[in-house]
Amino acid sequence: RLSFINHLQLNVWTALLTLELKYGNDKSLQLTIDRACQHNNPKQVYMRVCELLDKEVDAAASSIGSTDLDSATSRADSMFTKMCKKFKSKKSVWLAHFRYLFKGSRHDEAHKLLKRSLQSLPTYKHVEVMSKFAQLEFELGSPERGRTIYNGLLEKHPKRMDLLFVNIDKEVKIGDISKARALFESVVNPTDKKKFHFSDKQMKSLFKKWYRVEDEHGDAESQEHVKDEARKFVANSTARKMH
Repeated sequence: RLSFINHLQLNVWTALLTLELKYGNDKSLQLTIDRACQHNNPKQVYMRVCELLDKEVDAAASSIGSTDLDSATSRADSMFTKMCKKFKSKKSVWLAHFRYLFKGSRHDEAHKLLKRSLQSLPTYKHVEVMSKFAQLEFELGSPERGRTIYNGLLEKHPKRMDLLFVNIDKEVKIGDISKARALFESVVNPTDKKKFHFSDKQMKSLFKKWYRVEDEHGDAESQEHVKDEARKFVANSTARKMH
């Protein structure tokens, strides 16, 4: 119930902030933000303001002949920068800023911001932030750069099947099934250079996922290949346990 009340209260303040953005000035907006922060989670307030400013940029960009794009972008840039400085240990603010830059095709700026975020965030948040950044590359930037980031993450964290699965999902989503297959193969038939360390239970999940991909995007031959690899893995695993 408290959560619902807090959500309702934030929505009321969001309406006031929307009015300030439309009819006020920078000073009156900041005063309203400060007041909103006294009654709500401050990070959520800034996230809402940045969200509103992001929408303003989108609206200005889609308006033919609009002269407001530079002004809207400048306001949004300033607020996103302020938010990240104010809540620099919170990964959600950096992720919101990444998405904003990617949407504007400002890829170089996003990469520079990633470096700054990793300097500010606790080390234990780095993997998730880099994974989310790589996902944005697949969605809004360069899939090749996204692959490079995941390759680095998987080399450092060979037990993180969750990272591998997200990488595979992104390849499937953009329609590059051959890349997804190569990732499955890299686990089942690893080279000397790259070897994952997954448990038998994890491998069972991997074969199930691989088969689902082939069921949807492959054919009878590719599906049979997955079954063959699964049978081979079980046989090898059994032999290892016997020794």
